[in-house]
Amino acid sequence: MNLLAPDGRLLIIALDHGLYSWPNPGLEDRREVIETAVREGADALIVSYGSLRDLRSAFGDARPILKLDTTILSVGAYQDAPYRLAWTVDDALRLGAAAVLTYVQVGSPNELDDLQAAGQVAAAADRAGIPYVCEIMPVGEATPDAIAACVRAGAELGAHVVKTTIPVPAEGLALCRDQGVPIVLAGGDLAGDREQLFATVGDCLAHGAAGVAFGRNAWGSGDLAGTVRRLRAVVHA
Repeated sequence: MNLLAPDGRLLIIALDHGLYSWPNPGLEDRREVIETAVREGADALIVSYGSLRDLRSAFGDARPILKLDTTILSVGAYQDAPYRLAWTVDDALRLGAAAVLTYVQVGSPNELDDLQAAGQVAAAADRAGIPYVCEIMPVGEATPDAIAACVRAGAELGAHVVKTTIPVPAEGLALCRDQGVPIVLAGGDLAGDREQLFATVGDCLAHGAAGVAFGRNAWGSGDLAGTVRRLRAVVHA
């Protein structure tokens, strides 16, 4: 159940944002975004149930990661809210997903529910023989210790890959790397300094990250194709 590329790295583009947040400039045409990301070398795509069901032919060789949970829809400013499981590992298998994902908000009032759902999905994914990606992030200040705690919890829950926050400084990844599970880093809000963003990705990879999972910093950049090409060059250097 290995989701990583042969070199042990992983470039993911996250396209699930329309499930819970709108507007998302750059993400309007789902098929075009998927086809562009695949053409420029994305290894995997995080997607919603509807996008995978309706556009499966657009994924080519990229591996679909099906998001199994959802939350309230935010129009305008994004707001934190509880997440609930809406789909199952069986649904993922039926649609031809390569992996499944759920989100854990550590430090939120809903943390225990998120952790319970993650454990249930991890066990179901093991029974089905499909990788589970645990997106687990601290709410509030993302210190290296807080990020390492999230990575360790993801490993304990049974994740095959953990998606979490970029630590500052990147040396903080040493605390995470010791947990023994591949780590991919979320892009977060759209970065204005693109060169600094790519340099940060390289620094994190040098300190033990397996890759990145970018959404707004990819399709929201105004140059999805160029961003994916640059990220691929950095991740798979």
